[in-house]
Amino acid sequence: MTLFFRQAKTKALVLTPSGQQLLLAANDIINNWQHVNESISHLRQHTLRFGIEPSVSEHYLPALTKPIIEQDLLSSVHTVEMGANQLVKQVLAGQLDLAISGNLDQTLDERLAVTPLRPFKFRILANVAHPLAKAEHPTFAEALKSPFVLLNATYLNKLVFRQLAEQLSIEPQVLFESDSSTLIKGLVKENLALGFISDITTPNDGEDDGLVEIPFDDVQVPSVHINLIRRAHQFPIGLVKQVIDIIEKTFAADNAEQKS
Repeated sequence: MTLFFRQAKTKALVLTPSGQQLLLAANDIINNWQHVNESISHLRQHTLRFGIEPSVSEHYLPALTKPIIEQDLLSSVHTVEMGANQLVKQVLAGQLDLAISGNLDQTLDERLAVTPLRPFKFRILANVAHPLAKAEHPTFAEALKSPFVLLNATYLNKLVFRQLAEQLSIEPQVLFESDSSTLIKGLVKENLALGFISDITTPNDGEDDGLVEIPFDDVQVPSVHINLIRRAHQFPIGLVKQVIDIIEKTFAADNAEQKS
């Protein structure tokens, strides 16, 4: 099989289609080999690089940290917080060993091993005095007549919100974007706008008097899950397996509590 040829005039080497295919495969092999070496090095050093999305950490990190401390793993687990897209990129690049991230199901890479931990549920957040809160059959289309305050692009809420508005061919009025769910709730509480929330980005702090969560069913909400992700070729052993077990047990306990 001819992999390259030399141009007659410039004498430059040019890859054939077969050569281009081999080059892509060779790059994958080299990248995987580098990731394997990094993983083995972390096993020897008993360290793990763990990433978590801000909306998930706000709700789950305290519950995850407790068993990590109890099992004397805190000094070995190095935790960083970043947006969903960046987490996926860093896991694929070998910069993170594990990540917990909210993802649209169709956006996940086949090179990742993905364990769904729980689905997102989305609601409209309104002041009890808002007309939508008094509607007999509230719809997302009716909600879009009002301005919204949203969590920013670090969260999946904004992406899902935009997709739903596109389904209805309506350009939404976005009054404000923030990375603080507390600020979003404050603006809604003042009846300045509606909010678009997931069930993990509005922690119950006992100060929700005057707010109501409104379901809707006139649009098709995309499938969104909180996932545990790692590289597909990374075998979960040692510290990685310990942390995976902690994560899965923490989410299983929370899911059981939600159902009860």
